Amino acid sequence: MWRSQLRASSGYAIGNIARSAALIILTPYLVNALSPVEYGEWAYLEVVIVLVSMLMVAGLDVALMREYWDLEDEEKRSGLFGTMLIGVTVWGGGPAVALSIASALGLRLFLPGSMEVIPWVFMIGWVESILAAFLALFRIREEVTSFVLLSVGRMVLFMGFAIGLIQAGYGVAGGLAGRFFATLIILIIALVFVIRARRISLRPDWGILKRGLRYGLPLLPANLAAYVLFASDRYFLERLVSLESVAVYSFAYKAATVLETLITRPFAADWAARRFKIAAGGNPQRQYAHVLVLYFYAAVGFGLLLLAVAPMAYRLFAPAVYWPGLRVLPLILIAYIVFGLSYPLNIGIMLKDRTRYLPIVGWFAAGACLILNLLWIPRYQMLGAAWATIVAYAVWTLGTTWVSLRLYWVPYSLGYVGLVAAVGGVGYAILKLIGNDTPGSASLGSTSLGLSCILLLLLAGGYFILRYVRRPG
Repeated sequence: MWRSQLRASSGYAIGNIARSAALIILTPYLVNALSPVEYGEWAYLEVVIVLVSMLMVAGLDVALMREYWDLEDEEKRSGLFGTMLIGVTVWGGGPAVALSIASALGLRLFLPGSMEVIPWVFMIGWVESILAAFLALFRIREEVTSFVLLSVGRMVLFMGFAIGLIQAGYGVAGGLAGRFFATLIILIIALVFVIRARRISLRPDWGILKRGLRYGLPLLPANLAAYVLFASDRYFLERLVSLESVAVYSFAYKAATVLETLITRPFAADWAARRFKIAAGGNPQRQYAHVLVLYFYAAVGFGLLLLAVAPMAYRLFAPAVYWPGLRVLPLILIAYIVFGLSYPLNIGIMLKDRTRYLPIVGWFAAGACLILNLLWIPRYQMLGAAWATIVAYAVWTLGTTWVSLRLYWVPYSLGYVGLVAAVGGVGYAILKLIGNDTPGSASLGSTSLGLSCILLLLLAGGYFILRYVRRPG
């Protein structure tokens, strides 16, 4: 099981790397081509686009995954996909056009920057929400090649358009326009793919759509709560400190996003459908316990490797004004890892279709995040934002775990979870002892030494982890 999941997750990793790589690879260019205020505006609008796209998908991509294999033939599955695609397109299209027109006419809404950039935010959210439905289909059918091709194509187009338009003098608006047109072109290609494979039928079944909304919409408040956890720190920094602080903090966040891109998001993409498949097999509880340890180990290991190279990366790619953000990078990585643990720990909620509990847990966590941001950001600025995120993510993951275990018991191995946590703590202590923790002190020798020590530590820990997952049941 875990081998097939590793292969699928590796394929999705390539696709997700490509989907996110444009934003990540563009970052060194952006922080040098744009002023700190302009990059702060860009980073702020990035998280707004996430919100817009999430509202427009409305949980229908997850509903598609839940319903797809319950249908007995390909014709009904094609009708299901067509119905969900129409739902996403119509649901998001009206607000996207209305808000774009309103902002073009002078309604500022809650966004910083010039009026010319705001319509792009809503149009990008719309086309990306539609593309999300296509990518969900490829994930369901484990058509990793299509997923990767589309993701890589979008990356190449986005980077080419964005750099060209920014260099032409269009600034932030040019970069956003590049993102929109790249997504639109890939969306058209995705449509051609599914039409040629006869995976779509545009004869909507309103009963299926209602059922999908009943399943997906309860996830929306939970997703909104998750968004508060993810993005509220940027909102508070912009309001309570400055756009420059958003720029410095967001650059550190972008570095931490590499972990999410390579580890958490590929795992979550594969896990969304695989957890239901495991439930239908033999001894699912044991497999769920293994998945938790394997994910946790991969996330902690990659986080340590990222910390080992981060000082040199800052020195090479970031102007000195961004260097203070390095001190919050370990905290943001911890927050990402803590949040990522909620995926392998939410089995009970998802298997028992009790998604209505997620908004409750989510808003407890979101409330904690908002309160802590208000208390800590004015006093501690970026450090306060990072610590608020860690605490709030811990509330989310612990709450999700508690509810899930009451619904469906899984005998997770606390001993091996503790072993992975110990590997993380020892690895971080090693990096601090080496002294390679600031851009000014970073060198090729210290970076190589840090990487070597972390790799040896991970090999030692990996030996015990593999013995655990290979142990006969």
